[in-house]
Amino acid sequence: MRILRPLPRWGLLALILVAACDVDEFLGPRRLVPGSGTDATGQGSDSTGSQTGSGQGTRAFTFETLRTGAFAGVLHCGGPLQVRSEYEEYVAAFPATRPAMFVTYYSLVSSRFTPAQKLDVLRDELRTYATGISFLGVSYTAAVSPTEGRGYDREVAAGQFDAEIREIGRILAAQNRPVFFRPGFEFNGVWNNYSPQYYAASFRRFVNLFREVGARNVIYVWNYHPAGNTAPYMTFYPGDDVVDWWGVNLFGGAFSREERTRVEEFVASAKSRRKPLIIPESVPHKLNINDPGTWDAWFVPYFRLIHNGFGAFCYSNRDYTKVPAWKDWGDLRIEKSALRPKWAAELAKEQYLHLK
Repeated sequence: MRILRPLPRWGLLALILVAACDVDEFLGPRRLVPGSGTDATGQGSDSTGSQTGSGQGTRAFTFETLRTGAFAGVLHCGGPLQVRSEYEEYVAAFPATRPAMFVTYYSLVSSRFTPAQKLDVLRDELRTYATGISFLGVSYTAAVSPTEGRGYDREVAAGQFDAEIREIGRILAAQNRPVFFRPGFEFNGVWNNYSPQYYAASFRRFVNLFREVGARNVIYVWNYHPAGNTAPYMTFYPGDDVVDWWGVNLFGGAFSREERTRVEEFVASAKSRRKPLIIPESVPHKLNINDPGTWDAWFVPYFRLIHNGFGAFCYSNRDYTKVPAWKDWGDLRIEKSALRPKWAAELAKEQYLHLK
């Protein structure tokens, strides 16, 4: 016989608030707003060759419309926060289109820091960036080489990290705003080496533990990588009852024939299940973003894909030359590149949703 345990009093209150309130009420003094429809010069621009959004549709952002993707527009996400100064430079460079969301990360199996230290960093990040929608990715992989990892999905599924996971859930529950969350992102990559059985179980364990501690403001993202091929992606699926959004990461080879086919199949599967879509990480790695041809070769198909049914996207705006494992990716900060004007013009379109 199953015994239903009552939620903690504060957890029940959070559930009532999340269900009833507009998302805008969770974002403090800032609000989600569409782009102006003009670029920095005040002139309309259509740099991707797609139609500028009409801005019509529901702009009533309740938690439920956000969880189900039942809103008009595309959420603009910035980050990551590993180097805060780079994120802040990006925000300062495009003041009219401040990201509605920001990406950050947490590692369950980090050998450099204790759980207490990692949890303190997470609290500080969420306190420092107290406006906007946070998007947390949790990894449970230890690097074996630059291209291969040792996954701890079996240990997560078995409960070995329950105490730390519960504390992450309590931290997220204390946020007076929605939180997007992606456990074990890029689940099908050899660099993670997760198994379908244990990965799906680990995902469900996160959801169940978060619900147990009252984290009812969390939106769960299942995050695929088209270059990963350890097993067919649906063998990793945790189930419709615990997955809210489907996510696909896009890098330099995303629009090659092979990867494009995989992306299209994944997008079609998400739509068949009526799951909203997000790009949690994206960057044209190993391409030169000071070459105007890169806009047509990578960014035009990138934004065309976004316009074809995605509810949010995140550009991973970093100088990767400072990251030893990825230094050959290049400096991919869009505000430092020759493509900055085109980026500004694209994000000024009405379908993109920003924080103001």
